[in-house]
Amino acid sequence: MANRIILNETSYHGKGAIEHIPAEAAKRGYKKALIVTDADLVKFHVVNKITNLLDTNGLAYEVFDQTVPNPTIAVVKAGVEAYKNAEADYIIAIGGGSPIDTAKAIGIIITNPEHADVLSLEGDPGTRNPSAPIFAIPTTSGTAAEVTINYVITDEENHRKFVCVDAHDIPVVAFVDSDMMMSMPKSLAAATGMDALTHAIEGYITKGAWELTDMFHLKAIEIIGRSLRTSVAGDVIGDIIGKKEGRRVYGCRVIASFTNRNKRRNRAC
Repeated sequence: MANRIILNETSYHGKGAIEHIPAEAAKRGYKKALIVTDADLVKFHVVNKITNLLDTNGLAYEVFDQTVPNPTIAVVKAGVEAYKNAEADYIIAIGGGSPIDTAKAIGIIITNPEHADVLSLEGDPGTRNPSAPIFAIPTTSGTAAEVTINYVITDEENHRKFVCVDAHDIPVVAFVDSDMMMSMPKSLAAATGMDALTHAIEGYITKGAWELTDMFHLKAIEIIGRSLRTSVAGDVIGDIIGKKEGRRVYGCRVIASFTNRNKRRNRAC
């Protein structure tokens, strides 16, 4: 049986990764971004790191900051309207799993409007067109939604969540930059680090694992195991940058392998 690999077109890893955003937008001919994020990341000036970069390079954008934890159908629909009203031609998703998941749903509906109800995206929806282009910039270490084809939406009316699995939704570029995670409180750093470690263990023991995913999972377990405590306990700006960077890179790669092997997932992120 063949094993499938699905990856971003491009991904940048390490301190300063976001500096490549203007060049990536320019070479692809993008004109205006809808930034999909949440109000707290705007409030605490995390989003400013990106908007300042866009302003300096004369790149147009509008901000949609209505995303919520466990994104809802209503929020996705509001984001679709925001994209249309902004006359955007690509999305910059900034945040943890929830803003990036929201961006994926928005992007898919923009190019596949027959799924505007959102509910019909559940499972493998069989979409015909790739998502509107997404640049994904994570601010946490756990879900690595920036490199997967999965996203989770909340159906508030029926009090449930549903998982969408669509190869068309993977962000075209991921910018995995440790500077974007420096605002994480210790509790969130611990929780998302444990999330990445859990995924690594799950991925290694599943029957769907194979040689390439084993390589990533074993290395992830090693690096997260030796660096997570230091990362959570250390100074935010001081000596933990390298530790967080290592955990982020391998957390990202761990979850990437979820896309690239056969496994029924135990839980949604």
